[in-house]
Amino acid sequence: MQENVKTPMPVSGLKVGMYVCELDRPWLETPFILQGFKITSIEEIDTIAEHCEFVYIEGSEDAWLDAEERSAATTPKAKVKTYTNSATNKQEFSKASSIHETARGLTRSFMDDVRLGQGINIQEVKASVSDCVSSILRNPDAMMWMSKIRKKDEYTSEHSLNVGLLAITFGRHLGASEEDLNKLGLAGMLHDVGKMRTPNDILNKEGQLSAEEFNVIKDHAVHGRDILMAHKNVYHGAVDVAYSHHEALDGTGYPRKIKASGITDFTRIITLCDVYDAITSDRIYKQGRSSLDALKIMYQNKGTKFDHKLVGEFISCIGLYPPGSIVELKNGQVGIVISTNYRHRHLPKVLLLRDENKMPKPESVLDLERYAKSQDQSVMIKTVIPNGSHGIRIESYIQKGLTID
Repeated sequence: MQENVKTPMPVSGLKVGMYVCELDRPWLETPFILQGFKITSIEEIDTIAEHCEFVYIEGSEDAWLDAEERSAATTPKAKVKTYTNSATNKQEFSKASSIHETARGLTRSFMDDVRLGQGINIQEVKASVSDCVSSILRNPDAMMWMSKIRKKDEYTSEHSLNVGLLAITFGRHLGASEEDLNKLGLAGMLHDVGKMRTPNDILNKEGQLSAEEFNVIKDHAVHGRDILMAHKNVYHGAVDVAYSHHEALDGTGYPRKIKASGITDFTRIITLCDVYDAITSDRIYKQGRSSLDALKIMYQNKGTKFDHKLVGEFISCIGLYPPGSIVELKNGQVGIVISTNYRHRHLPKVLLLRDENKMPKPESVLDLERYAKSQDQSVMIKTVIPNGSHGIRIESYIQKGLTID
């Protein structure tokens, strides 16, 4: 086969080393963030098979691994449960808002208690997590919309809460049992508790940390383990998550540099939620990046830093344009995504707020699904941009009463 010549290939014929340049469907309908990639593992072929019947490949056969190196596909673990929403967004909003506000206050409170050397009321945290689980089981979008309300000067506590909410939502997507969803939520909310033993001048430093300061920050994993081990009736998995959520599958993480075999499934899940929220959040020293940027980083590090299959599932769970994303259309207009289109994830509803020149315009809702087969593709989404771009902050619109459709 000549280089740069596209050749159709059934998924059953794919080999490690092949370069996939085109799919049998739009890229945005799949979890593949990079539009063109080299197959690096058998697991990647499994993921392609879940979404495509054939693909187009290009490149030289010399780079492909022999067929015997591509063993039989592994069967993904079956979901424990398949959840369906029992409430609409509107029905769940008031409940989610109240539960979220209580959880925010509780997270700030127990973080302050730990900083002052006091203990954590674990039962109170468990009760709050249980309420969050109940809301997310009824409808995950309502609670995740609430999680867009952030204050960068309260990053550590709000990050901890958001990681807990993300973990529950991701666990729901994976089909975890309700018992495991409660464990994931607890582990997520408590994963960064060790940072309360990090000096504030380092934790909240504006600017780049020195190597010595970064080593102090890294100690929070050990502190978190010690803090939680001192409490009775703490789920042991939460202790492990606090200790191990910065470990990487390739052994380059901290504090122990353990490899894949020593990292539990729960820790792998929390790690993804932790990284995603950290990248997309505003900090004292940096502006948060877009959701799409975060997913790209996670995708580029799958199989090395992060669990290969879980990254694909996480991208599927979050979607390329989750509600609350600030997006720019191909025609230059800018708005906020206010819906999740579960049939066509790349065609959500967008509340338009800026015109082609990025100037304020009368608010209007654009349903991209109506334009899917139109010749005019200028209204399709071009890219996702960070919160705060062009003067648009999602928090201010939520506080004004904006809700998801």
